[in-house]
Amino acid sequence: MIIKHVPMRTLRKSNVVSLVDYLTNTQGRQERVGEITVTNCHSDRPDAASLEMLNTQSLNTRAQSDKTYHLIVSFRPGEFPSAQTLRAIEARVCHRLGFGAHQRVSVLHHDTNNVHLHLAINKIHPIRYTLHEPYKAYRAFGELCDRLEDTFHLEPDNHRVRKTGGENRASDMERQAGIESLIGWMQRDCLKELRSSHSWPALHQVLHRHGLTIQPRGQGLVITDGQGTFVRASSVARDLSKQSLERRLGRFQPPGAVRTAKPTRQYEAKPVPSRMDTTALYARYQQDRLTRAQGRAVAMHEARTNKAQHIDAAKRAGQIKRDTIKLTMRGRITKKLLYAKVSQTLRSDLRQIMERHRRDCIAITARSQRMTWADWLRQQALAGDQEALRALRAREASRGLTGDTITAVGTRVFDAVVGAKQDSITKQGTIIYRVGLSAVRDDGTRLQVSREVTNDGIEAALRLAVHKYGTMIAVSGSDAFKQRVAQVAGQSRFTIRFDDPRLEQQRQRHVQDSRRPSTAETPSATGPTQTSSPLAPPSDAILRALAEHERKRLQVIRTPTVRRFEARDQGMVQFGSVEQIEGRHFALVYRQDETLVLSIDEGTYKRLASLSRGRSLHLNASGSIRLGRGHRR
Repeated sequence: MIIKHVPMRTLRKSNVVSLVDYLTNTQGRQERVGEITVTNCHSDRPDAASLEMLNTQSLNTRAQSDKTYHLIVSFRPGEFPSAQTLRAIEARVCHRLGFGAHQRVSVLHHDTNNVHLHLAINKIHPIRYTLHEPYKAYRAFGELCDRLEDTFHLEPDNHRVRKTGGENRASDMERQAGIESLIGWMQRDCLKELRSSHSWPALHQVLHRHGLTIQPRGQGLVITDGQGTFVRASSVARDLSKQSLERRLGRFQPPGAVRTAKPTRQYEAKPVPSRMDTTALYARYQQDRLTRAQGRAVAMHEARTNKAQHIDAAKRAGQIKRDTIKLTMRGRITKKLLYAKVSQTLRSDLRQIMERHRRDCIAITARSQRMTWADWLRQQALAGDQEALRALRAREASRGLTGDTITAVGTRVFDAVVGAKQDSITKQGTIIYRVGLSAVRDDGTRLQVSREVTNDGIEAALRLAVHKYGTMIAVSGSDAFKQRVAQVAGQSRFTIRFDDPRLEQQRQRHVQDSRRPSTAETPSATGPTQTSSPLAPPSDAILRALAEHERKRLQVIRTPTVRRFEARDQGMVQFGSVEQIEGRHFALVYRQDETLVLSIDEGTYKRLASLSRGRSLHLNASGSIRLGRGHRR
């Protein structure tokens, strides 16, 4: 796992309400926003909590720095920590940084290959109204990650600081935007030559061949490409700092006479080198970017022209009214009142015109928003451009899915997926499909069940694998995952084969078990309608759907506690409702503040449907239902 602080350099851009709104916005994707937790606030709603945090910040009038602390806790690909683990990690991180008593909103995001937790923390204490800024928090991040990985058995990551701040920002730019930075280009193209230079003229010569110049600024040195891009020399490499270079080459010497020879290389903002040629795609991107810019300029000009015309029309109408009053009305007081009414109407019309113009500008900006190279590739891939999708997957930042995955043996058969709804595409080219209540990720060669590994998710992944890869399937991951895949494949009777002989034997055994006739006794008309053969318990996806249904029914903010029925829950309960999801039947019963869900057969579903909510029931350890009077259902 990695902990990262996202600082806001400009104070006027810092707004906790905007940050929480961004974090909780689904952006039209079901797999973006996960669990939302509000801590140390009076309200459980994130929008109300953000206003409460903003009100607390307004009570501190002395602080001149950013009053919001934005923290990101990211996990390794293939790791999906439970809700309890995430809450424990959040509490420990905030306590270590000194934010234990501060207001905060945490939001879990699933829209990338790395599940990550966003924390919007109010740096103003809710009682003392003092600002708390962690001292050298970056040192605590590595120590925290090591402890948390050991405590919660997470995959270890490298937490040693090996890059400067400039290098980290350049790496983030290349990873997020997909465009090569000046620092990255120099490190790949001319760093070795710069290190091998033994004099200042030789170093200036190397820089000139690459279209670069070095010059002093402040207490250090900066390198520029002559087109307005500057980087600190120490950000390219620590041994290029002013102190290191003067120790090696002597006192700094500026470049000599102006050279007439043209540079042989020149930095250009182009895509980061990848495993495929993106020249044609990048030309399309530049043309689309130019078209958007021109369209935005034209639309803005038309909007300004319309605004000026409407203002002139409103003023002319007001002047006509004033002239009419002057010529037709008598009485000084009457004219004064009518003039005031005309002025009030004119001001109202001008406000409406300006407000309409502001909305038009916002709409034009949204339509013509400049996109980075990686975002443009995502947009084209979502529209069905297979070349853009391959370009995303060919990026160096794309490492593919790891962990519990399902893949093909041999060559992929189909690209199209039948019965799956495409939810989104990550910047690594991973397609997220929605199949029923489950989500499956596809990186082109592997399939992975998103979030919790449930039987419904495994069945959906197997269906996708059959459509995409054919009948020969390979499964990788833990032994428990492989066994569950074999069990689901056997019970669902998929026409597939596993490349692992032991796994294939398990699948065939489950197929034979599913074909055996049930030995359960047929219930009588007055006996129990729930068969004695155990039914499959509800999956986590079904529990989430039922919990959301209960929240909407109760019209509450906090999602009620909904869990599976267990043997320890036997005893008296109150009937809630019966539900039918994906061809299966479930009963919801209440005990205190908990909602229990148990699987029932069709006969029990029909008989319980006639009961009223709140009716007393008795459950035994096996899940058999009896009415409060002793009649078995």
